[in-house]
Amino acid sequence: MQRVFSLRSSNAGSTGTAQAVPRLRTLLLAMSVGAALIAPRPALALGLVDAYEAALSHDPILAGAAKQKEADDANVGIGRSYLLPNVSANYARYRDITGTTDIGTPRGDLSTHQVYGAYSEGVSLRQPLISFEGIARYRYGKAIALAGDATFDDSRQDLLVRVLTAYTDTVFAEDQLSLALAQKSAFDEQYAGNQAMFKNGEGTRTDILETKSKAALAEADVADARDSLDNAAHALEALTGLPASLDVAGLDRLKDDFQPVLPEPLSFDHWHDIALENNAQLIAGRHSVEAAQQKMKIVQAGFYPRVDLVASVGQNQSTQTNAIGTRYLTKSVGVEVTIPLYSGGLVRASTQQEQANYERAQFELQDKTDKVLLDLRKQYNQCVSSMTRIDSLKSAVESAMLQIVATRKSVQAGVRTNADVLTATQQLYSAKRDLAHARYQFLLAELQLKHAAGILTEQDLVEIAQSFVPPAQAAPLANAVVPTARVH
Repeated sequence: MQRVFSLRSSNAGSTGTAQAVPRLRTLLLAMSVGAALIAPRPALALGLVDAYEAALSHDPILAGAAKQKEADDANVGIGRSYLLPNVSANYARYRDITGTTDIGTPRGDLSTHQVYGAYSEGVSLRQPLISFEGIARYRYGKAIALAGDATFDDSRQDLLVRVLTAYTDTVFAEDQLSLALAQKSAFDEQYAGNQAMFKNGEGTRTDILETKSKAALAEADVADARDSLDNAAHALEALTGLPASLDVAGLDRLKDDFQPVLPEPLSFDHWHDIALENNAQLIAGRHSVEAAQQKMKIVQAGFYPRVDLVASVGQNQSTQTNAIGTRYLTKSVGVEVTIPLYSGGLVRASTQQEQANYERAQFELQDKTDKVLLDLRKQYNQCVSSMTRIDSLKSAVESAMLQIVATRKSVQAGVRTNADVLTATQQLYSAKRDLAHARYQFLLAELQLKHAAGILTEQDLVEIAQSFVPPAQAAPLANAVVPTARVH
């Protein structure tokens, strides 16, 4: 059964920062209405936002993270339970059979046999008044829950990055295949021209062999491109749950006039400060350090006294042979103080163990901080360098197209050879492939930069989706390639 997608990213408007999935779904609904009014889309067309919506309900990693968050949140209630009353009730009923023998009586040994019932019932309450362990356990539970919240937020941001990665990998693989096919077609045309010229006595067998070799290599590139596209499409399928039969040609394409803009703030120092404050992994790490500290206090509480309010009420029927059938009602209330004296060194050893774990957590947080800031620097530099790289590759594509025209003329003038035409053609395809890759790299680096800074939201993906258009509105990547005409 094929799933129909009608939500289109290309017609999305900026509506502010979306902080949660329900907010995103409202935005998606508005986008779908606008898209329906503007232009109907093919049933199997899939936009970037569509892919994210599908991944939300299918991705097992995010689903697992949500369940882990539920488990972590339960630690708050577990910790609170150590500070709240503990109430219990008991009831027991017995049937006693007693045999009694009196020896040495004037009438000899006398034996009696009795069968009677007995029972006991009661309710007891214990309320901690002073419990250092209970306080530490409650704080430990809160720290674990807060760390779980931050970890889930990081998983949610990571899904945005994974969706963009899978989507752009598939689109780029389709671009590579289109370029490889166009290159193969150009070499085939050149090969036919070489054969025609050779028959007319104008070309050489060397030209034919050179072009045939390039065409064979181009055929190998086509095979590699098909494999890459198949792998990328199945990776997108695994992430979104879409059918394997989805036509990847229906994916949106990056606008031809896409111009990258460096995300704000422009200064890396500002990104550095934002990441230290907002990065979800660092927030989770800080709460984990707090949890380790509270766990150490839990075992340290074994050195301190504990004060409880205790109360009970109970009723029982005597089982003593001299008071069979007697019932007792007992009520009690008081304060119980427990003072630990010696536990065989357990508390001291446990405290040393948790102290080491606490210090280890601090070192792990420092290591995580260093890695986050290193990744932040890497993505920031990628954004900056990609802008320069994209401009340079645009110039390279334009120059390569002009070079092909000039090389053809030079061949006709006898200055250049057939090999020069082949080289110029190959350079053009390489430049166009590198340009497409650089543009996708910038988009991914921008999203990863915000992820490392801890400020990535669904709205950021929606804004990136506005840089894509339906396939019908995008010029095929290979169209801008100047075909290699026959050399005369």
